[in-house]
Amino acid sequence: MAQLLYRIGGFAARKAWVIISLWIVILLALGGSYAAFKGDLSSSVTIPGTKSQQLQDELSDKFDMNANAGTGQAVVKTSDGKAISSDQKQALASALQKVDKVDGVESTTNPFDQQKQVEQGKAQLKQAQPQIEDGQKKLEDGQKQIDDARSKLDSSNAPADAYQEIDGKQKELDTQKQQFEQKKSEYDQNKEKLDMSSKYSSVSDNGSTALASISFKDEINSVSPDTLSEVRSDLADADLKGLDVEFDQNLEGQPEMKPTAEIIGVIVAFIVLLVMMGTFIAAGLPILMALVGVGAAMLGTFSLSGVVEMNSTTPALGSMLGLAVGIDYSLFIINRHRNNLVRGMSMKDSVALATGTSGNAVVFAGATVIIALLALNVVGIPFLSVMGNVAAGSVFLAVLVAVTLTPAMLGLTGRRIITKKRWKTIQRRAELRDKAQTENLVEEGELQDRAHKAHLEHESAPHGWLKVVTKRPLITAIVSALVLIVVALPMTQMRLGLPDATSSSPDTGAYKSFKTIEEQFGEGRNSTMIAAADLPDGTTEVQAKQLQIDVAKDLEKQKDVDTVVPAAISKDNSMLMYQIVPEEGPSASSTNDLVNELRDHTVHTDDGDVTFGVAGQTAMNIDISEKLLKVLPVYLAIVLGLSLLVLILVFRSVLVPLTATLGYLFSLLAAFGATVAVFQWGWLGFLFGVTDPGPILSFLPILAAGVLFGLAMDYQVFLVSSMREAYSHGRGGKKSVIIGFNHSAKVVLAAALIMAGVFLGFVFSGEAMIASIGFVLAAGVLFDAFVVRMTLIPALMYLLGSKAWWLPRWVDKILPNVDVEGASLERKE
Repeated sequence: MAQLLYRIGGFAARKAWVIISLWIVILLALGGSYAAFKGDLSSSVTIPGTKSQQLQDELSDKFDMNANAGTGQAVVKTSDGKAISSDQKQALASALQKVDKVDGVESTTNPFDQQKQVEQGKAQLKQAQPQIEDGQKKLEDGQKQIDDARSKLDSSNAPADAYQEIDGKQKELDTQKQQFEQKKSEYDQNKEKLDMSSKYSSVSDNGSTALASISFKDEINSVSPDTLSEVRSDLADADLKGLDVEFDQNLEGQPEMKPTAEIIGVIVAFIVLLVMMGTFIAAGLPILMALVGVGAAMLGTFSLSGVVEMNSTTPALGSMLGLAVGIDYSLFIINRHRNNLVRGMSMKDSVALATGTSGNAVVFAGATVIIALLALNVVGIPFLSVMGNVAAGSVFLAVLVAVTLTPAMLGLTGRRIITKKRWKTIQRRAELRDKAQTENLVEEGELQDRAHKAHLEHESAPHGWLKVVTKRPLITAIVSALVLIVVALPMTQMRLGLPDATSSSPDTGAYKSFKTIEEQFGEGRNSTMIAAADLPDGTTEVQAKQLQIDVAKDLEKQKDVDTVVPAAISKDNSMLMYQIVPEEGPSASSTNDLVNELRDHTVHTDDGDVTFGVAGQTAMNIDISEKLLKVLPVYLAIVLGLSLLVLILVFRSVLVPLTATLGYLFSLLAAFGATVAVFQWGWLGFLFGVTDPGPILSFLPILAAGVLFGLAMDYQVFLVSSMREAYSHGRGGKKSVIIGFNHSAKVVLAAALIMAGVFLGFVFSGEAMIASIGFVLAAGVLFDAFVVRMTLIPALMYLLGSKAWWLPRWVDKILPNVDVEGASLERKE
């Protein structure tokens, strides 16, 4: 691989415009594909086969309804808190009639029509009540008359045939009683249902706020942005006579991610690079290379969005990773090229050697990240597989740009990659060396020996932070581990979920409508769920109607239940459907517990047991979180196993891979702990735009585990491979740690700062899911680079000395030689 990359780098440096033209063609082709095939992104996270999804499919069949159809709510309210007037009600009705005609809308529900129906129902029941009482009295009077007549016959010892008339009247009265009892039962059932339904009003108690519901023909994530936009426009632009209107998360649609994320990342990267490199060209080149890779990756990703169902987080993750690794990978090659020039190499040879050495390490590091991301396919969750594949594609393009376009650009920029001052110093040293040799001031070999000796003395001595690490390595290792453990402690309280509207920016309609509903209708109204009761076999229509009330009363008694609304009885009388409003919101642990408790709940009846299923967005989110939590250990086992195998292959050691894997686990858990503290507990939330702390994004742990594994192995390779190279040259176990650290620490430091800056930029993207992902990756990179790779690992390896490189002989014989740093090329040079 090193030889191939050496030739590619040399060709790119000589034929720069050929490579540049090729990349222009690639970008144009991807741009054309984007224009032709781009589709819409989804804002949902779904997993086929969950309990809630299975129940929704069953509800569609049992009730002749589209249980998966999307719905949204428009919240209308008066600005002064007074009750909505009749003129405002009429204006809202007219606006909803217009919305009804929007293509893709199935129906709309006027909250005041619902309120009117409830009031009419109450009036009818009130009107029927005297009739029920009168009927009851008539039956009682009729029974009394029959009883009196029978008593007289009994006292007069009347013959048996004298009772025939009374028996006939009794039989007639019994029929009337049966009919009355049936009507009274229906009356009682309707009254119970109406009392329960009236608790679920779409108009607030003070009459100032109302919820208008819009149902769509498709599920909400399949509703086109144009349809959502037209619905919002028809309501927002209507003359509602002073009513304010807000739209919930479903009607708001997919939020636009602010370009702030990329801008912040690029600015941080540029500052770090400028400090490190000293020239605008050297600082800007890695960023330009990363942008080319990200541009190609995003064009390719969106081109596939028309045929592959893709979550809105997917391209953002690809952009985030592509930008971070793209800058770092190009930086490693550029930094090696600059060092080659300092050593006096010619421009073209320097580019070729940098591509063959550092480029080889880049390919290996990129391959490690790609494998970790592709391993997400193993867990069998479609949306995670797509995210992993897109992110892997972004990393692949970053590697491809780094080993092809970067050498081409280095060939064009020439000596401008180094500051004028440093270039003059290089030339002056070369002139002095030549002068010393031509004037025989010193022998050539002596001159080289002096330079080599000075170089060895400098690189063998610990400097700065490394001096602290190696002075007390045991204490350093213990303190590093303790710091990571303490930071990781909040992880023990991690709760998983999916973001609700409270994770949106406070100035968005989704956030405002959520808070308005919470204030006017209670916390639980935002987490309304569907409960389905499976009735015993052979249940009749009459039994089903009574069970609908009896079961509803039982559900009302359950802990954390606020309101139960009997919704429907299936056509075959085998299932009942209810709307249940919990006491707390969708992110509350009590709501999560309620879903699980209802699924385990059983109501015992004379005809058999009634069992329950729960569906709806709240239940769906809980199911997704539980499924992801179950597959996390499987994925971690794959990643850790891969880590050990790959590192044993690269470093030809057993202890080095073990310490590297242990360090990865420490940094991963610390990143999770910091994320819980900020996003779930709200610590320092004001710094990161967290207004309402809540559960951690359900797929964040598994995604972060894969990405951080790849990035951790990047730092391990770039730092420890230098130590391995020094050890293989006979520098000793402890000296090789110092030499390797001195060679690689600065570039790893810069790479980590750049990557963390890019990830932190996405925290301010305005998108809740992206913000938490950006934070956990930034925290993971900082912990891994600074605490693990530059502190804990050097301390442990310094303690182990030569033992760190122990490998059983039989393993050493079967392992292929992986020249990650391209040492064979350097020996030739």
